Amino acid sequence: MKKQFKIKNMITMLPLLLLAAMFIFLPILSMIRDSFTLPQTGAFTLENYRTIFTDSVYQVATKNSLYLSFFSTLAGLVISFFIAYSVNELGRKGQGRMLSLLNMVSNFAGLPLYFSFVVILGNTGIFVLALKAVGFELASIFKLYSMQGLMLMFIYFQLPLGSLMLVPAFQAIRPAWKEAAEILEATPFKFWTRIGIPVMLPSLLDTFALLFANAITAYATVLLLVTTSIPLLPVKITTMFTGEMTPQRELGSTLAIWMILIMLAVIWGCNLIKKLMYKGGSGS
Repeated sequence: MKKQFKIKNMITMLPLLLLAAMFIFLPILSMIRDSFTLPQTGAFTLENYRTIFTDSVYQVATKNSLYLSFFSTLAGLVISFFIAYSVNELGRKGQGRMLSLLNMVSNFAGLPLYFSFVVILGNTGIFVLALKAVGFELASIFKLYSMQGLMLMFIYFQLPLGSLMLVPAFQAIRPAWKEAAEILEATPFKFWTRIGIPVMLPSLLDTFALLFANAITAYATVLLLVTTSIPLLPVKITTMFTGEMTPQRELGSTLAIWMILIMLAVIWGCNLIKKLMYKGGSGS
């Protein structure tokens, strides 16, 4: 009976496994093969990896992607923490409405997000013209079509996803703990730094890893805002497959594998911190 149940479960999972094989595993295996292939002869080579690690163009693209992804993820995580805290303090009806709003806004990316930022913060944007009317030139300290604009846009689209991930994490904080802290005259700061955040740390690390992966693979909004003027890994990869230049499938596959390795390294680092934290907790 148990064996039949397992077979039935496997059959129902076949569509998901088929989609995963077609659109995840097979493309990755194909990219791994191409990354070790010499374009001219098709022979095995490590030249593609040497190129992306030594060529200044790809080094700059890697640095820009890491810079944008790390700091936008860190800022997004901090702001999402306070948003999720506020949502958690609402009643059940208020939480339902806010979660619906966050879920809707989390899909607001690409062309709609680009258009909204241009209308508000572009060279002739509403906010820019309003400040100019009162004698303040925003362009002197902020430029939308630059790394500053990209950072602001990255932080913006990190917030809904980060908040949705952290709202359930706040439910792990039991009201009795807060009451006990108040009885012992502990300040809210001490409660959150010594009890609340350590309890939520696994969820915070998982959210950080997800937001980092979300940021480093962002493509459409970046291409619309700065085209190829700021080198970033996703843009470089795409132009090598579908750009106006001669396709460089092998080099594009190498960059894609490099980007996947960066994401896996971040996920591994977050999991390692969780394991060390659990080991320290069990040891004490």
